Amino acid sequence: MIKKLAIILLLLGLLCYFMAAVTVLNKPEEGLVCSGVEVVVEDSLQTGFIRKKEVLQLLKKRKCDPTGQKVDSVMLSVIEGTLRKSPYIEEATSYKTPGGKVCIRVRQRLPILHVMASGGQDYYLDKTGRQMPESSYFANLPVATGCITPEYARKNLVKLGRLIQDDPFWNNQIQQIHVLENGEVELIPRVGEHTIFLGRPTEVERKLGRMKDFYTEGLNKVGWNKYSQISLKYDNQIICKKNKK
Repeated sequence: MIKKLAIILLLLGLLCYFMAAVTVLNKPEEGLVCSGVEVVVEDSLQTGFIRKKEVLQLLKKRKCDPTGQKVDSVMLSVIEGTLRKSPYIEEATSYKTPGGKVCIRVRQRLPILHVMASGGQDYYLDKTGRQMPESSYFANLPVATGCITPEYARKNLVKLGRLIQDDPFWNNQIQQIHVLENGEVELIPRVGEHTIFLGRPTEVERKLGRMKDFYTEGLNKVGWNKYSQISLKYDNQIICKKNKK
């Protein structure tokens, strides 16, 4: 029993020593001046709505650039809070290095749709339904057009956009979502001369599942250009309108 207790105390002592050593080694020298900022932007290959240069520009614009300040006086919480206010940033974390630099890691907000409504609104929609302003960077996303209000987009298009993005087949096939004046929806595919009419944007997962089966069992046999419209509006029915060409 005494031997086990001694081993436990030894391990606790080593753990405390290790933690103290790490703290001392990572503590910047007193009076050390920040020599620069290192920025890492996550998901930069998936989307490029904000990049390293924009992060640095934002810090300078908001007077939060720590370069040239004493490291001890740099407030990481202020830097992180400033970056989180950007409409393109989901999360920001930062830390100081023993060498006098501030390292920042940024996680971008990821858009799922580019909304270009008939009323002139032009913005991106993320997976939570929040709007992101139009960006100078290009994102290869489905475009939602037609009679779209912000409320309609949040209630009806977010789920549809997520379904399209999360399914490799639909992500490659659907290039446009068009909302009619009565709120019904049609999809414009990349391949084929038809449109996919969903009707009201309800039970979209089930409707797209039926459509995918029809692609496999029907259009692969008769040809993808045979129909001008394929309607999924009614339960358990697929109504096709022949192409007159």
